[in-house]
Amino acid sequence: MPFQKGFAKNRPYGSISNLMLQVLTGSQKGRKLKVPKGSKVRPPTSRVKKSIFDRLGDISGLRVLDVFSGSGSLGIESLSRDTGHVTFIEKDPAAFKVLTENLTLCGFLGSAELLCSDYENALRKLKRHNESYDLIFVDPPYELYKTMKVSDFVENAGELLRELGILIIEHDHKIEDSPAGFSRFTKPFGGTHVSYFTKEVSSE
Repeated sequence: MPFQKGFAKNRPYGSISNLMLQVLTGSQKGRKLKVPKGSKVRPPTSRVKKSIFDRLGDISGLRVLDVFSGSGSLGIESLSRDTGHVTFIEKDPAAFKVLTENLTLCGFLGSAELLCSDYENALRKLKRHNESYDLIFVDPPYELYKTMKVSDFVENAGELLRELGILIIEHDHKIEDSPAGFSRFTKPFGGTHVSYFTKEVSSE
């Protein structure tokens, strides 16, 4: 099933971050978010973020997983738009500290679960607890693509994706295919690409 703009209200999907780290809309519209000094955090541009949220539409009440969350821009934008819950995964202690401060600043700590952990260990923990999500953001450092493929991240995090959910991942190169069992829509932004993956539903 091809991805279509504004489909989130009919399918339980949800939303992605920006260089200025400003919440775009919702209850915290205009809120400036902190970024660690000298951080390697690389949030998507405001243009990319706006495009993703415009495409997703209404995301209220969804369960969201934000992998490689950095300062939390994607997950916080989701909470500002009334998602029910966001789980944040961030390994870097400095970024994790700022993430916690940003959530406190916005009053969202009560709607968040924070995991300061390597993403693989964090995903294993969530799988052990049978967690599942309507929307999963994966925004890995581009250097990881030297040894890993987009499909590696999709297959790993995709185990936590609900049947009608969507996984959104940013990458710095073109991809031509999708992991088995997933459909893909990709939108380029210059050297940046954002791909939306949904699980293929069996017709049987």
